[in-house]
Amino acid sequence: MARRATTVFAALAAADAVLAGLGRDRLRWLTKPLLMPVLMAGSDRSSRRPLAFGAAGDVALLGNGDVAFTAGLVCFLAGHVAWIATLRQRPGGGRLRSRPALALPYLAAFASLNAYLWQRTGKDRIPVLGYSTALLAMALTALDSGSRRASAGGALFMLSDSLLALEKFAGIRLPAHEGLVMATYTSAQALLALPRPQPGFVGRERL
Repeated sequence: MARRATTVFAALAAADAVLAGLGRDRLRWLTKPLLMPVLMAGSDRSSRRPLAFGAAGDVALLGNGDVAFTAGLVCFLAGHVAWIATLRQRPGGGRLRSRPALALPYLAAFASLNAYLWQRTGKDRIPVLGYSTALLAMALTALDSGSRRASAGGALFMLSDSLLALEKFAGIRLPAHEGLVMATYTSAQALLALPRPQPGFVGRERL
């Protein structure tokens, strides 16, 4: 069941990223709302709450305007808090206590992005700062878990949301920007959610 759900999710995520990159927003109503529910079918129970918030945020961001964007922001903020709680329950944490320097690139990225956006976010300055702080905390919690998958997922989530913020508040768009946002976002959620391989079966998961 988990393997089938993962395969379906990968196909949906690829299709949605392509549609996003091409600007086919109407067709994305057929793909984007299904992403997190399908991923939930292949994940363990502890991951379902943050994924449910992600699903709500995905639907909200299909809308247009500030209300839709704010609703999506609130949903993903709740999702980051839920991921922090979920990751802390998993065994094997404490990576940052032994190697705190690993957090420096995350802190540098956080500080640089917020410094760049500070004069561009206007009335949204404090909400954006609060959201990015929760995002940073989630990524550091994933890093602290010692799991390569979770660490990569947290880093990709920071990248995805940074790209989204740069587009929204600074007008910076890369080629196929929306497709890149979705590709990094869906990869992040999958890496955070999917069960770890069993030791001795797929290989070592621990760092």
